[in-house]
Amino acid sequence: MVTNLPAEAKAKWAEVVACRSKPQKIKLMREFISLVPKHKGTNKLLAHVRRRIAALERDLEKAKARKKGSGGRRSFSVPKEGAGQIIILGPTNVGRSSLLMSLTNAKVEVSPVPYVTRKPVIGMLPYMDIQFQLVEAPALVQGAADGRMNGPQILGLARNADGLVLMVDLAADPVEQFQMMLSELEQAGIMVEKSEGEVEIVRRSAGVGVQVVGSGILVDCTVDDIRRMFRNYRLNSVLVKIRGKVTMDDIENALFSSTVYKPAVVVANKLDAPGAEQNLMYLMEAIKDKSLPVLAVSCTKNRGLKELGELVFGMLGVIRIYTKEPTAKEPSPNPVVVEDGSTVIDVAKKLHSKLYRKFRYARIWGPSAKYPGQKVGSAHRLKDRDVLEIH
Repeated sequence: MVTNLPAEAKAKWAEVVACRSKPQKIKLMREFISLVPKHKGTNKLLAHVRRRIAALERDLEKAKARKKGSGGRRSFSVPKEGAGQIIILGPTNVGRSSLLMSLTNAKVEVSPVPYVTRKPVIGMLPYMDIQFQLVEAPALVQGAADGRMNGPQILGLARNADGLVLMVDLAADPVEQFQMMLSELEQAGIMVEKSEGEVEIVRRSAGVGVQVVGSGILVDCTVDDIRRMFRNYRLNSVLVKIRGKVTMDDIENALFSSTVYKPAVVVANKLDAPGAEQNLMYLMEAIKDKSLPVLAVSCTKNRGLKELGELVFGMLGVIRIYTKEPTAKEPSPNPVVVEDGSTVIDVAKKLHSKLYRKFRYARIWGPSAKYPGQKVGSAHRLKDRDVLEIH
């Protein structure tokens, strides 16, 4: 929690936010740290800023290595495909490669040797009439958020994904493994539990002012309070997007760290190992307050694996919409996948800009229709397996 930062520190952070040069940004961040009082209330803030400094320094080192012709580290970036991208995270030898090989057609090297997977491996998981992209990340280790073993790149994969599989080993200590992953994700600003409120701050061109938008509710402050707070940081032109119940602390914290929520499922592997049932009970007890689904599997015995597709579909909160041309008798067999709660115009935007700009009305068949072929407007909310005909 950010508490009572002096005016000099707030002004210095405004310089950090405005700076575009990485070397200069590092210098300003170090100056900011020197201005922040050192006490329990600022420990988390200072740790986050130090990690950001370390990440910027690594970026500079990689850039220097590329200039010298050594190539630097390879990018872990994976373009998204299918109905959603799911990153498989876990310590070494929990069975990430076995899971990917069992569920997809990916060519995977499965080995008892630790740390065999050095770069992301991709496969497609079929579920009903859609596919999810499964990406096996290299092993996550303690200290990953601070730079160990390609940690920032692995956590970057998780941050950009649509959802996560957190994989643990029932033949070892699954609780310790889960807690380690949770800690590294949290340090990287990735939450697997939905908070009461979410804040996104977008800097804009000068002169626009401070605007608060979104469906959220301000709990302990007003828009004027928020404007005064940003003026203290010498930030006069920002867009603040809020969702859920948001406090002033939430908004101020968002200035220093970008926290994202990623839905997750815990996959507990090696159910066939001695003592696995007992370890599964310990795991369930340890995470019962986390509201995370747990799937116990055995990759070698092919147990429990078929349920993962349904769990992924549910946790992503998506629906399938089948589009139909006005002159066609049957809809397309390939659905458009959109977020649950999407409207007709949301689908039109995703399909083609022309459909969006020239939209007149639509006809609906399926769960959201009062009767087959119902004529609806752009704000009609769709349901899974609806058939949509846009005019």
